[in-house]
Parts: sequence; structure tokens; C-alpha cells
Amino acid sequence: MSHSKILLTPGPCMTSESVRQAAAGPDLNHRDPEYRQLIRETKTRLLSVYSDTQVGWEPFLLGGSGTLAVEAMVSSVIGTGPVLILENGYYSSRIKEILEIHRIPFKALSYDWLAPWDFDEIAGELAIGYEAVIGTHNETTTGRLNDIARLGRLSRSFGARCLIDAMSSFGADGIDFTNLDAVCASGNKCLHSIPGVSFVLVRDETANEMDRVPRRSYYMSLPMYAGDIPPLTPPVPALAAMRQALREMPAGGSVERGVDYSRKANFIRSELSRRGLRTAIANQDASCTLSTFSLPEGFTYERWFEANSDAGYILYGCKGDLKERFFQVSNMGEVSMDQLQCWILAVDEIIRERR
Repeated sequence: MSHSKILLTPGPCMTSESVRQAAAGPDLNHRDPEYRQLIRETKTRLLSVYSDTQVGWEPFLLGGSGTLAVEAMVSSVIGTGPVLILENGYYSSRIKEILEIHRIPFKALSYDWLAPWDFDEIAGELAIGYEAVIGTHNETTTGRLNDIARLGRLSRSFGARCLIDAMSSFGADGIDFTNLDAVCASGNKCLHSIPGVSFVLVRDETANEMDRVPRRSYYMSLPMYAGDIPPLTPPVPALAAMRQALREMPAGGSVERGVDYSRKANFIRSELSRRGLRTAIANQDASCTLSTFSLPEGFTYERWFEANSDAGYILYGCKGDLKERFFQVSNMGEVSMDQLQCWILAVDEIIRERR
């Protein structure tokens, strides 16, 4: 099976033939012992993506998108609050909405979408007293890699839990788990699986306390997903695909994948910069999974997307006011250097035709 178009998007991303075949495998009932083997292997391999989580962390697999994992993490780990939310993009703003829906007291520190967190301000706020602080690692709105290691140290010093949305970084960008309490992501991004499975990794001490948190939801209550016997019908094909994708992780786990991603991201950034496009985020502050660039002169995003789609490549649009000035291209998933080189040739042709 061949792809008719190359996805240069931050999820869903390109997958391998064997991952797609795993999703289309034989029917399997979730009460079958074989399914329990599937879950055990998936959880074990998931904890092995980063060396820091092989001991002392518990994985919770969920049937749904990454946003489900974010909401399950927030509603299952946080007790009465208050919570400090760090907002510097569309996706961290979404967490604020989740807190509002679950009526969890919070305060948001809001920053320009192109700006980093202000740690002096964060420290001053944490000194007031918060149960937890929540931030996004790779804020997909721009591709900025927020400093969660520093945030973890700071939150620990003030006795606050640190919860991280690592949706577009887990599996490729480095994550220091030392002072984190819960991390959520999904399988259809840097793990190269199909949509349908998301997950939350919770530190053992925090997981042991979740039963004391007021239950705010039936489907999103993480303690219900402990162990390998599912309480509800799970997305078996998507789980089979995720297991296969984890089997295909490089031997060096997230470190080796990050090296490969960085090579591809550096190629994209170098080639687009040579063509006069500018990055929204400095390279040293950006994730290795995603690049945000100014639109070529004379193009709206809609026209730029259409031209690239006609050439066989799917790009990603920015959110809010950034949509009028920037676009995004991701090297996430099963995208080869050859495919990226061909895309750059297509970019040249599209710009040449416009002129």
C-alpha cells in the first residue's frame, strides 16, 4: 500500500506498512488472554521509550485522542486545587477550558504565543501556594519547547505537583522526568502509530493517591484503567497498531529517534531559511518534531496549502493570528530524508510558478 500524499503534519503522521497491517489484523476480543498479552507488552514498551520511566511509573492507556488524555490527567490527578496553568499557545489554552469545565480552581499565567515562560513570575506565583502546575512541553501552536525540567524543579521546591502535556514531544524530544508527576501524550505522533490511543504516565506515588481524588468523570477516571483487564471495550485495532509501532522504536528509544528527527528538522530549517522564509521560534528553542515558518511572499495559507497538496504534500496551519503569517511543517512519523528533499524541490517549483 502506498500513500497518495506525504503527511508533513504533527499528527496524524505517516505510519509504516506493518503498523497499518497490525491495525487490520485478525479480530480479537478484549476478554481473550491474547489481548492481555497485547496490553502488557504495549505498557512495558511504552515505559521503555525513556529510561527514566522504566521504574516508578504507571501507564494508563485510553481509547481516544490526545485531548482525552489531557482531560483524564487533569481530572484524575488534581484534588481540590488550586492549579497554576502556563498558557503560551492554543493547546495550553485548551487546558484552561478543561479546568473550567471540571470546576477546578486555577490561575492562568498567559504569555504571547511566540514567547517563553517567565520563570521569575512563575516562582512568585507558586510561592502563594498551589496544588499543581500544568504546562505544555512542545507547544504545538509554534513548536516551542518549553523548559519543563526547570519547571519541575521549581514546582518541587514549592511542594506543587507538575503535570505535563507532552503530546507532540513524547518519543523524540528529551524529557527529564525527575520532578514530574504525570505526563500525557498519544500514539499517533512521535510513536508513529495510528489515531485512537492516548495515554497518561503517572509517578507511582501520585498514582497511589488518585483514589482519594474526587471522581469527576466515569470514562476519564484513570484508576479504572489500571492493570490489564479493560473496564470498557477498548480500541483493539489501534492498540495492536501501537504495539507494533513501539516494536519499531529504534534500539536507543527516544534518544535515537530524537537524533533522527533533529537531522530532518535541521534540513528543513536550513533549506527554507535559504529560500528567505523565517522561523517563528529560534532553532535552539524549538522542538525537533516541528518547524513554524513565515509564508512565502504572495501566498495566503489557503493558497500555500492547496499548492503543496496538489504537489502531494500536506502541511499544517497555524492557529489564531499566526495563521495569516506562518505555516507549519513536521518531520514527525515515517517520513524519509528522500521525501523531504523531494518536498523542497516541490517548494521551489511552487514559488517559481507564483512568480
